[in-house]
Amino acid sequence: MRIRRALVATAVGATLALGAAAAPATAAAPSAAVEVTCGNVYWPHTDKDSGSGTVKSGGAAVHTGPYGACNTVGTIGEGIKVEYDCYSVNGYGNRWTWVRMVGGGSFGWVYGAYLSNGGATVRC
Repeated sequence: MRIRRALVATAVGATLALGAAAAPATAAAPSAAVEVTCGNVYWPHTDKDSGSGTVKSGGAAVHTGPYGACNTVGTIGEGIKVEYDCYSVNGYGNRWTWVRMVGGGSFGWVYGAYLSNGGATVRC
């Protein structure tokens, strides 16, 4: 009886050890946290980029900062033409463009992937 229990315990221990060795490694945590900066409702600069483009299919949310986590202040519908002031690259490496409505005032930050040509070509 003791031998049987010892064999079962050894088999269970070996299975757990092999399972742990075969388990995939978890992704490493980022070395530094990205600081999300929002609240840039007004971008205090002149129009640095004379470019413009249209919003791609599905429309685009307009944010108070160059991050998806920033508040949304509106949306721009698909096919609407916007003018570009400049772009910024956020802490995740994503390019965001400050847009203005054609003939209107400043609107806010739009993720470049939602703009027909990727957004502004001049950095803020």
